[in-house]
Amino acid sequence: MGQDLPLAIVIGVDPLTLLASQAVAPIDTDELEIAGSLHGAPLEVVKCLGSEIRVPANAEIVIEGRVLARVREMEGPFGEFPRTYSPAEERQVIAVDRVTHRHNPIFHTIVPAELDHLMLGAIPREATILGLLQRSFPGVLDAHLALGGTCRYHLYVKLKKRRENEAKNVIMAAFGAHFDVKQVIVVDDDVDVHNPTEVEWAVATRFQADRDLLVVAGAQGSPLDPSTTLDGRTDGTSAKMGLDATRPLQYEGHTFTRVRIPGEERVDLALAIDPAPQDKLRTLLTD
Repeated sequence: MGQDLPLAIVIGVDPLTLLASQAVAPIDTDELEIAGSLHGAPLEVVKCLGSEIRVPANAEIVIEGRVLARVREMEGPFGEFPRTYSPAEERQVIAVDRVTHRHNPIFHTIVPAELDHLMLGAIPREATILGLLQRSFPGVLDAHLALGGTCRYHLYVKLKKRRENEAKNVIMAAFGAHFDVKQVIVVDDDVDVHNPTEVEWAVATRFQADRDLLVVAGAQGSPLDPSTTLDGRTDGTSAKMGLDATRPLQYEGHTFTRVRIPGEERVDLALAIDPAPQDKLRTLLTD
């Protein structure tokens, strides 16, 4: 429309509102409403001084301004979640009109590409992806965006498989759940998807590349993925890889039975380990 767009930048909100801000939701969904749902009560908001925009009432700092129409200036590079730098590009420009804040406000920042940055994006995405998968596949029990995949690119899915090759359908659905997802590993319900060692074990013992590997070429991926660079330009065109690391529904004997110590699940390690020798050693080291 050729008009400046009013906006408000909010710095310093509670953790649940931060998580809601990163929710992967339809464009007509209000993230503040999601924040209220997480809190279990409507989120208290106030109107900005210079516009009709509502912001969290308990925010530390609110910067009111406008995105200037048809104005672009160079910015960057910035550290991004892949733990690499994005290129310098022409971006929108904001004119700041006013700043309001609490008494002695706290300026909350997030360190780029470190754990707070990665987890803030991962937790809402995991919830969205899990919900989408469970609508079509009730056997999907859990989903985890792995830290090694920058909490965006590598997805582990726990599946209680009901039919052979169901895992491949789950993989394709996961690719469609969010374009950032680049690699999907589907494991059985006896594997902890939050433990990368267990997931790697499932790949080592339940996966064969000639029959269990699914590759999709030339799909939409993350424009921040440096491996999508071609001819000096990063355009986000990405290949997708899915690994079906589930055991067959029928097999002979103990082929896929995990080695367990009988009764180990009933052992309470806190009670089984005598803390006295540890306390004595700690005292000696302290002295």
